[in-house]
Amino acid sequence: MKTIARTYIAAAGLLLAAACETNPNVVIVNPDDPPGMPTDLFATYAWVLEDFQNGQPVGYPSVQVTWLPPSDWDDEVFRVYGKRASDAGFTLVATVTSCSDAGCVYTDRNVQPGGNYEYYVAAYDESSDLQTESDFRDVVTVPGTPRPAAPTGLDGVGLDNAAFVRWTANPANGSSVSRYVVYLTSVDGEASLYQAGQTDGNGFLDQRAENGSRFGYRIAALDSLGHYSNLSSEVFVSPRPDFSGELVYALADSAALSGFRFQSDEADYPVMSGTSASAHWRLESDVNGWRIVPLNGTQVTEWGRTTALVCGPGADAECTAARTAPTAGYTTSPIGVDAEYSYVFRVTGSDGQPHVAVLRVTMLGTHDGKDLMIFDWAYQTRPNEPQLSVGAR
Repeated sequence: MKTIARTYIAAAGLLLAAACETNPNVVIVNPDDPPGMPTDLFATYAWVLEDFQNGQPVGYPSVQVTWLPPSDWDDEVFRVYGKRASDAGFTLVATVTSCSDAGCVYTDRNVQPGGNYEYYVAAYDESSDLQTESDFRDVVTVPGTPRPAAPTGLDGVGLDNAAFVRWTANPANGSSVSRYVVYLTSVDGEASLYQAGQTDGNGFLDQRAENGSRFGYRIAALDSLGHYSNLSSEVFVSPRPDFSGELVYALADSAALSGFRFQSDEADYPVMSGTSASAHWRLESDVNGWRIVPLNGTQVTEWGRTTALVCGPGADAECTAARTAPTAGYTTSPIGVDAEYSYVFRVTGSDGQPHVAVLRVTMLGTHDGKDLMIFDWAYQTRPNEPQLSVGAR
């Protein structure tokens, strides 16, 4: 029986050999051949953030070991070997059973700041108990570098369906900061911790912030080694609609186009009759100049000379705008207006709630014998919200 079995086995071997000669897709694998060699071994330090607690980062130091499988890889597993520089020899620290299209990775969390660690990888065939080691070993230092200091001077600007947040680089960090991480920390008083984005500059524009809500933001500095600072102080921003190039005529020259009502949408056509019961104010003029006349319970105050309606992204350092509604100084009496000045209003909105608004006069003049005023304006759709363009801490 043994002889017959060997004959059949030999015959099968001959048939298989013949098949290999005629079919190039058939490959005979010697079970005693070791697996191929892993390549492109690389070890790098990274600090891993898990969360923030009371504004402080919580995480751990790690070493990420990456490599590529051999070109003839046949799903063998990989053994990762490592040691501290002071250790006599290597120990098996992990077995990696799968790789992605980008290669293989293992993260070693068992490292301490200030230590030097050395690694190599071996492809291991479990069926033959053979392995092939990478021809390269990589050494990495786990630094004891303290985390960076939090940014300072956090400020926010409410825009039309956007929030612009800016801050000052902490001088204690020198040039160690590689970028900043912006966190959304609340929406209308509901706390959260959502990463809104990252930037290597000192400002961030959140275009997902919608008009009529209040958004909180905090910033963390991040160095090139992945260390996070504490979160900065919190700033709150309330975006609101704004519009430019609006025009009204003086009452005596065009009564139907002399009144104005602040709206959340310019499509509702805010210019109306200066005698309308819906108008918040109207424009009048005489030999003494132009003036705003508050209507239907509206209050107004002069903010002062400004260079823009809002100082948003790209504004120069000399930009001035009406940032927050004053708490006092309002009147229901007519008030004289001048070009390049801003005026703040307290009005009752369509929701029956108190709102603040601002206009900035860009031109006072006459066209076809009619006195007119051209202005930019913004309306805070969030009731009882004093922000016109600035964030609140």
